[in-house]
Amino acid sequence: MAVLTRSQWVQSTTVNTKKITRKRALRKHHSASHHEDNLRDKITTRRHAAKKPRTSYHQRSSSEIEGDPNRNLAIFGLPKELFDGIISFLPPEAAACFSLTCKEALHLLGTTSWTYFRGRSRRYRAHGSLVKLLQRDLPGSEYCLRCETLHPPLKPPKDHRETRSTKPCMGQDASIDYWPQTASGGYSVVWAHILHAFQSQPPSEPSPPIDLFDGDFTFHHGAVTYRLCSSAHWVNRNLVLTQQHRLRNLDSRSKALRAVDITSLPFRVCPHLSTTTAPPPKTYHSRNGVSNSPFLTNIITRAFPPNLRKGIPRPRVFRALNPSEQRQIADVEMKADFLWRCRSCPTKFRVRYEELTGEIVVTAWHSFGRALYQARQFWSCLVRREGPTLGSAERNSEYYSTARTWADFDIPDGIEIALARW
Repeated sequence: MAVLTRSQWVQSTTVNTKKITRKRALRKHHSASHHEDNLRDKITTRRHAAKKPRTSYHQRSSSEIEGDPNRNLAIFGLPKELFDGIISFLPPEAAACFSLTCKEALHLLGTTSWTYFRGRSRRYRAHGSLVKLLQRDLPGSEYCLRCETLHPPLKPPKDHRETRSTKPCMGQDASIDYWPQTASGGYSVVWAHILHAFQSQPPSEPSPPIDLFDGDFTFHHGAVTYRLCSSAHWVNRNLVLTQQHRLRNLDSRSKALRAVDITSLPFRVCPHLSTTTAPPPKTYHSRNGVSNSPFLTNIITRAFPPNLRKGIPRPRVFRALNPSEQRQIADVEMKADFLWRCRSCPTKFRVRYEELTGEIVVTAWHSFGRALYQARQFWSCLVRREGPTLGSAERNSEYYSTARTWADFDIPDGIEIALARW
């Protein structure tokens, strides 16, 4: 038996290792190729099996085609070669509009011209969008550049409802949507409403209430009747939105309204003040969130008589009060008709209990400043933002907010009495 030297043994080992590695690579390559072939066959089969059905405007029965009166038009009676020659001189937007006049035109022209206005092809051409051209036939509609859609005219807050296209079109700060919205009524303010108010600001004061922001609706939540009255005024050049929440028991004669009936809704005044006891949402940036503050729950409970304060959540489900909230609770004992403030947004509110009707009345005032640049800053603080992907700079809710300093603003005189008479 021959004895291998050290160099010969190393060389033979290297050759064997290379052979083994090459065999494994070839085996893996054949396996991957076979897998790709099978996957390609499955995709091809799936494509043929799941063929996209024709849209409704392409589908016409033989009787519908024969009975179409547009077929008798002179232009559709031309020979196909002559008709195609005339159509070839039309610009894309004209051909697309012509194809939308009737089903006979769509059948002859097809939808080839539509692709000119889709995706990247319509962004770098000067002809505009087909939807924008159609806006001329729909007066009052608003063309949205982001979603290439004609939106109906903007409705006032009492009729406006948030849809799936609201935030994609207007951004994450699109609307103040935390006020009640039901099938019977609601209230939703978008930035366009505030912009319209500043554009139509009267030159002098006093000015009448702004009709755009008027609202009054009532809905039932379990045994509680909830009425929301809204209005807006210019007060010392400040745009102030007033929200009066009136809550009472559905059958107030047999059963009195209790504090727990309000706090369990939950009830909300602004993005940062709520009576919810739900745990804070988990985010990608922080797994251990901070619970809600007991500030609003304590304020509402204090407004009720002592015998109607039972059943409210225990303090352990909330976080501790911050110094600003502690100072306000200490000052309320020395002042009548105390105006509470939110430390994170320009909001004032007052809570009172009416013994004659058994109602709890919460009147809140939200300021949007004197100038449009101030309104933009105030708006971002009055919009609630919460989600698992938001960082600390984007969040704005009862679970995460920062203390800010706001310029003081006056509230409309006698507004609570006027709203109560509605």
